[in-house]
Amino acid sequence: MKKILITDALAPSGKAVLVNAGLEVIEILGSDSEKISAVLPEIDAWIIRSGTTIGAHEIQQASRLKAIGRAGVGVDNIDIDAATSHGVVVMNTPGGNTISAAEHTIALMMSLARNIPAGDTTMKAGTWDRKSLVGTELNGKTLGVLGLGRIGQEVARRALGLQMKVIGYDPYVAQDQLIVNDITVQDLEKVIEEADVLSLHLPRNKDTLDLISTPELKKMKSSAMLINCARGGLVNESDLAAALNEGIIAGAAIDVYSAEPPVDNPLINARHIVLTPHLGASTREASENVAVQVATQIKDYLVHDRLNNTLNLPIKDMSILKSMGDLLGLALEIGRLQHPLHTAAVKSFRLSYNGDPNQIQPLLYSAFEGIMRDRYDGVINLINAQTVAQSKGISLSTLHDPALSHVQNVVAVTVESAAGVVWELLGYTDVQGGQRLTKVNNYHVDVLLDGPLILVLNSDVPGVVGEVGTLLGNFGINIAEYSLSRQEGDIALSLIKCDSAPEAALLEKLKSISSIRECYFLG
Repeated sequence: MKKILITDALAPSGKAVLVNAGLEVIEILGSDSEKISAVLPEIDAWIIRSGTTIGAHEIQQASRLKAIGRAGVGVDNIDIDAATSHGVVVMNTPGGNTISAAEHTIALMMSLARNIPAGDTTMKAGTWDRKSLVGTELNGKTLGVLGLGRIGQEVARRALGLQMKVIGYDPYVAQDQLIVNDITVQDLEKVIEEADVLSLHLPRNKDTLDLISTPELKKMKSSAMLINCARGGLVNESDLAAALNEGIIAGAAIDVYSAEPPVDNPLINARHIVLTPHLGASTREASENVAVQVATQIKDYLVHDRLNNTLNLPIKDMSILKSMGDLLGLALEIGRLQHPLHTAAVKSFRLSYNGDPNQIQPLLYSAFEGIMRDRYDGVINLINAQTVAQSKGISLSTLHDPALSHVQNVVAVTVESAAGVVWELLGYTDVQGGQRLTKVNNYHVDVLLDGPLILVLNSDVPGVVGEVGTLLGNFGINIAEYSLSRQEGDIALSLIKCDSAPEAALLEKLKSISSIRECYFLG
């Protein structure tokens, strides 16, 4: 009998799915590491929520482990690389807590607007204090939603039912990709300035860390309220506490924190704030949904060899993957280089290839994963790339083109954004295993992708290389390689490989050079 270990509380309905399928359930709740270690060599699958961390050591101990199921979306507590290297499938349950998170956001908004927590506290203290607890109607007010993924749009749907006006910002979602109508997509600054209630629903990454800090808070209306039920770290907590205490904004409601549980957090003693202990997904219905979903996925895999919501298994036919060598990594890297070239949502994504046509589909998904890693609110990989593209209204296509290059196994990725911007990048893997970029649009280059790159389009006039080199030197950036490509006409393209990543101020200085038309840091 196959054994399933459960180390976080799981709804009984989820356990029933496993037992009814003839699987043995071993439940060890809490942090009894000795008991857990003792059973790891016996288990075939492991189901967790957010309370358990599975690292490389635990995966190595679990020699029979075939699958890890996360009852929820986030998988930060699972070493996916270690799982992959040991042939362990990792699954999550996207969408299972979407409604709960959206409803909690609305609950916090209503509580904040009508001073419900303060009213409850004063009543229980024996005080009848109506004058100081005058609230605000939400009818007719503007809700600004930062992040228009599943949860952000569900929040918008409910706010529209309250007769609110909804505006939203998401750099990777275009107006025509929205499922919920009547959301007006605007730029970030305008949403911040116009919102009466600003609600965050973005992933936490390098681009969104401290997205809301003092400069943004000062742009908000003094009567505005801020809500964060998404991820800790999106809001600078010290700056928010100061803004509340100084009356820069009217109030805030926070469910997530940079460190949990929060210790010495300045928000705890801030004025006009409602705090909850990460309750966004804490409903009986959400617990039931994710429990049944994760148990069904584990059962389907162990009993029927079917996979759903898999995060780390590229394609069903592993024999094709084994024949591809470093090609998947090349496609991923070329896709990743496309990301900074498009500030608008991706409209279409095409992969061309002159090698084995059976390899095109996994190459497409790998390249798409590269561009979408920082554009998608959730984990994206080879398995769910097609689904993500469909949900975003992005057209995916492939082209087997033997005439693409005289070099074998060349990968070309062409991306068009909703703004009409088109970039094509070509590359191949050399005999030493190095990834080389050989063409950018119609410009021929030859750059080994082993360091930070700056791409420059400039007027083809004397002195540009010197100006750029001097400026980089002034910023302490050493140039490893300077590849210049020219065409008929007046525009040249340069790829500058650096020994260290440039700071944003350097890119702005480069853009200020009169002969430079466009400048991008490709990472």
